[in-house]
Amino acid sequence: MDLSYEKKERKTEIYQMYQEIFEDPEEFARYYFEEIYPGNRVLTAQEHGEIRGMIHLNPYKVRAGRKDWTLHYIVAVAVREQYRRQGIMAQMLERCLNDMAQEGEPFTYLMPADRAYYEPFGFVFIMDWTETQVRGEKTEKQGVIMAADEKDYDEISDFLEEFLKKFRVYTVPDQAYLERTQRESQSSDGSLMVWRKEGALRGIFAEGKEDDDVFLRWAFSKEPEQMLTQIKGRFPDRVIEITGGNISPGSQVPKIMARITCLKAWEKILKGRKNVSFRLNVEDPLIRENNGTFCFEAGFEGVKIRKEKEDGDAQKILIEDLTRVFFGYEAEKILEQYPCLESIQPAEPVYISEEV
Repeated sequence: MDLSYEKKERKTEIYQMYQEIFEDPEEFARYYFEEIYPGNRVLTAQEHGEIRGMIHLNPYKVRAGRKDWTLHYIVAVAVREQYRRQGIMAQMLERCLNDMAQEGEPFTYLMPADRAYYEPFGFVFIMDWTETQVRGEKTEKQGVIMAADEKDYDEISDFLEEFLKKFRVYTVPDQAYLERTQRESQSSDGSLMVWRKEGALRGIFAEGKEDDDVFLRWAFSKEPEQMLTQIKGRFPDRVIEITGGNISPGSQVPKIMARITCLKAWEKILKGRKNVSFRLNVEDPLIRENNGTFCFEAGFEGVKIRKEKEDGDAQKILIEDLTRVFFGYEAEKILEQYPCLESIQPAEPVYISEEV
């Protein structure tokens, strides 16, 4: 099986395979292959020139710890039906994970169709999405809701950063991201929207539509209840589904899974709660650089992670359990087993709301 990154010479074949398997709305699929595909990486599994499997790695700027990283969101993991259950997906994932490790990316992430597909490869949930549904109704108009203008992107970015700075890991809403969000929303008969009162920016949200339903994300406002009322007034008697943001409480739903790829890179993300040193034997069956005995030196300024020669007296820990601890997600039982890890301040909360 030949595993190689597509040189963007077989776009039509990749597009056809994508649509055969995922059946996205044509408008969104066109947007994806016109706007995202040219800048992403597509690993293919080929035999006799036939593409039998693929994984898309979509780059996003993610702020984690003390720097901005270009990390890869794993999407469109697919194997043609007649070649499934032959280990092709496993080969592709292992190749991608090792490549990201070599490039020094601290972690990769995805939104699983089924968590069982990815748990054997060390992926664990790191974030819940807040999801809610409301019904539109006639309301008294306050201010103006309109499509965002490109000239306002700097203002919108600064506005969103005020809400996002409380998160320790989040997608950076810079101009490139806002442009992408605008085009993605337009592919779903929506737009990136702003709410202004007396000219002042009071809220922002990305809007999309499908049939009679309306979908919102990135819905942040300085007057959340009032903005929600104005949004309801735009869509009387229609169902409005809201993901994330701060305008409406909702149910917590596990959505984003992640996996440590380069353990050493976490030095630039983590901080310590106190000055302490300890050793752990990390078990990572897929990425050799992460597999072995590591010395962790935690302090208020950061955490140093140094690989040592094998030594049998270090307590063993699975890479997925270390991922849970680093993100502070469902880590209580792990911390009971590894109390030394309580000295590390996890990189949470997390805000990743992209959905492909």
